[in-house]
Amino acid sequence: CGIRSFQEYYQRVKNDNEELVEMLNCISTNTTKLFREMYHFQFLRNTVMPELLRRNAREKTIRIWSAGCSTGEEPYSIAITVLEALKHNNIRPWDWNVRILATDISTQVLRTAQNGSYEIEQLPDDLPPDMVSAYFLKGVGPNEGCIRVKDFVRDIVRFRRLNLKDGTYPFKRKFDAIFCRNVMIYFDEKMKRHVFSNFHYYLAANGYLFLGHSETMLGRDQFVPVHITAYRKI
Repeated sequence: CGIRSFQEYYQRVKNDNEELVEMLNCISTNTTKLFREMYHFQFLRNTVMPELLRRNAREKTIRIWSAGCSTGEEPYSIAITVLEALKHNNIRPWDWNVRILATDISTQVLRTAQNGSYEIEQLPDDLPPDMVSAYFLKGVGPNEGCIRVKDFVRDIVRFRRLNLKDGTYPFKRKFDAIFCRNVMIYFDEKMKRHVFSNFHYYLAANGYLFLGHSETMLGRDQFVPVHITAYRKI
């Protein structure tokens, strides 16, 4: 495309937003799996959800943000976990306004995420068969070996592009929980503190923040640990 040096490409990326987005699509890391780090989803179902059902009983609203959602496995896992918790508490899902926001910097992975189709190997081996049949369609014929998240699950997940490095985020309402797992490892300490500060602001009172298994919380004055790489806003 006529670019002869790194400096020329840098100037193009700096001045061409479409080229910047395309570069980010190419360099973004997208390793993920359904119900990855299962202990987080168990904690969400068994501890966080009962608390939210009590705390939000009046407005009947649950808002969770999957930040750095990649190809969608995480937000769909969150959605299924919330639906399972509602069922366990004999609550019809349509009686509550459940919204999962899923964001990523890469438009390419967001397109994959919106489709909600995966290889069956993306499911954990120990996921109960009744959960698989309740929330996934199994492919047949040319789609054998694939699964697709059912529409009623996909309907409560909204995908949009967002760069966590932005100064502020375009949200009007706060979240009951934020998942940002295996993303912070790519930020320097200054940027981590910036993102943690934003998460603290956009979390509701006593909201929960989930990080990846290899990530360290820097905002100890803003969050208190409550589980394995899970924290509560203070």
